[in-house]
Amino acid sequence: MGKFIEKYKLENPSFSFELNELIQKIKSENNQETEDLFSTINSLREKLDQSIFEKNTAVQKAISLKNDEINQLKSSVKELRNQMEKLRFEKREAIQIQIQASANEIKQLKLSCSALREELENLKFEKQEAVQNAIKKSSLEISELKDATSALRDELVESKFSKKQAIQKAVLNSSDEIKQLKNSTQSLRDELEKVIKNYEKKIQKKQ
Repeated sequence: MGKFIEKYKLENPSFSFELNELIQKIKSENNQETEDLFSTINSLREKLDQSIFEKNTAVQKAISLKNDEINQLKSSVKELRNQMEKLRFEKREAIQIQIQASANEIKQLKLSCSALREELENLKFEKQEAVQNAIKKSSLEISELKDATSALRDELVESKFSKKQAIQKAVLNSSDEIKQLKNSTQSLRDELEKVIKNYEKKIQKKQ
C-alpha cells in the first residue's frame, strides 16, 4: 500500500501536495483532539482524584465508625463474657451448695430411715413378744376356763344326780308318808266308826 502511494505521488505531483495538506489537517485535528482528550483526561483525573479522596475519606470515616462500633462490640462482648463467667461461677456455686444441701438431706434421711428401721424392728419384736404373751395368757386362760368348765360340768352332773336322788328320795318319802297318812286315816276312820257304833249303842240302851 505504501509503495502504491509513493508511486502515485511521483506520477501526480498535485496529489502529493493535497495529500500533504490532508495530512497536516489531520495532524492539526489530531493535535486539537489530543489536547481535548488530554484536557478531558485531566478533568477526569481531577474528578477521579476527588472521587478517590472522597471515597478514601468516606472509607476512613466508615472504618473509624466501624472501629468505634467494633470497639463498642468488643466492650459489650467483654462485658457479656464477664457476666457469663460470673453467672457460670454463681451457677457452679449454687449447684455445689445445692449438691451439699442435697447430700446433707440425704444423710439425714438415711439416718432417719435407719432409726425408723431400728424402731420398726423393735416394734416388730415387741409385737411378736406381746402376741406370744397374749397367746400364752390366752392359752392359760383357755386352759383354766376348760378346767373350770369341766369342773362345772362335773358339778352340774353331780348336782343333777343329787337332785334326781333327792327327788326320788322325796317321792319315796312322800309315798311312805302318804301310805302312813292313808293308814292313819283308815285307823281314824275305823276308830271313828267304833265311837259312832258305841255312841249308837249307848243311845239305844238309854231308849
